[in-house]
Amino acid sequence: MDRKFIESLDVNFPKLGYGCMRFPVKDGKIDFNQARELIRHAMDNGLNYFDTAYNYHNGESQEFLGKVLKEFKRESYYLTNKLPVWKIKEEKDAEELFNEQLEKCNTEYFDFYLLHSLNKNTIETVEKFNLYDFIKKKKDEGKIKNIGFSYHDSNDILEKFVSAHKWDFVQLQINYWDWAEYDAKGAYEILEKQNIPCFVMEPVRGGFLASFAPSAMKHIKSYNSEKSAASWALRWVASLPNVAIILSGMSNMEQLEDNMNTFTDLKTLNDEEYKVIDKVVEELRKIKPVPCTGCRYCMDCSFGVDIPGIFEIYNDYKKSENKDIAARSYFLFTSEEARADKCQKCGECMTKCPQQINIPEELEKIHEEMLKLK
Repeated sequence: MDRKFIESLDVNFPKLGYGCMRFPVKDGKIDFNQARELIRHAMDNGLNYFDTAYNYHNGESQEFLGKVLKEFKRESYYLTNKLPVWKIKEEKDAEELFNEQLEKCNTEYFDFYLLHSLNKNTIETVEKFNLYDFIKKKKDEGKIKNIGFSYHDSNDILEKFVSAHKWDFVQLQINYWDWAEYDAKGAYEILEKQNIPCFVMEPVRGGFLASFAPSAMKHIKSYNSEKSAASWALRWVASLPNVAIILSGMSNMEQLEDNMNTFTDLKTLNDEEYKVIDKVVEELRKIKPVPCTGCRYCMDCSFGVDIPGIFEIYNDYKKSENKDIAARSYFLFTSEEARADKCQKCGECMTKCPQQINIPEELEKIHEEMLKLK
């Protein structure tokens, strides 16, 4: 696999990183044997960067990695974790959470550590409880090698916060859909101007750019029928010069193999391929999906609504245009208690959503559209 030396970080890691939020699941838990096989295969092929967080797989992701990665020498892989800023209620909480993460991950240090999912409100928490000073202290102690943050909010706030402290890296949601639709371009350029390495999450936007409606897919397949839609999305991000690493949550061996093949003898996009992507974006704009990435930060809903599940059904319908499958998924395979019409519009979910989706409004729209399909 292609690797990239980042001088400011003094690291030489693969351009592809393993996002540990979407491991295969069995009976509601990580399928240990299947997920372990994925990690081993990744390590055997030079993919040795693993990105987890306190809340991934309801906390199980950290413990899973702590068990599996102990099979390898600690210096043979990079491990990233994140401080759940939303759980900080007083200054001492940061120390307790950090020590808990070290224990669960079975490690003495993290190679990269982030203040997780920052926005205007959580940045206020960061400043109130001196969380930058906390992670800087852990770096000075050798328990963190590099410090950064992940971010979901407006670019003006991003620019101020980037300038307020010294950062080794920043993690942003970058993909060819968000580039213009949500001004990811502006966020990327803020880091580029300040020479801060950009770590990329959601390059395939939760799977949205891996499979979409035939009207959009035809542009990719007519140009090169052998390459997956996901590979196009990954290569598009990899073509940006200030991108240090690109995270992908790979749930099965097929996805892992496809992504590793993309990053072996990686080729950036040429002018013709950029034009193909432009045509795809033009078609996707007509589909109007809900910009949900399946992160589940909105859950659990106080009224039992399966918010990400409903958005997934709707987006799959918009991408595939298959009315029968959408109706069955909504009315047969989604319990009545979890459907969109059970939303009470309390707005709690909106305060947690990194994508700033008007969730109650989208749920109401989806339920009305599903009723028409029924």
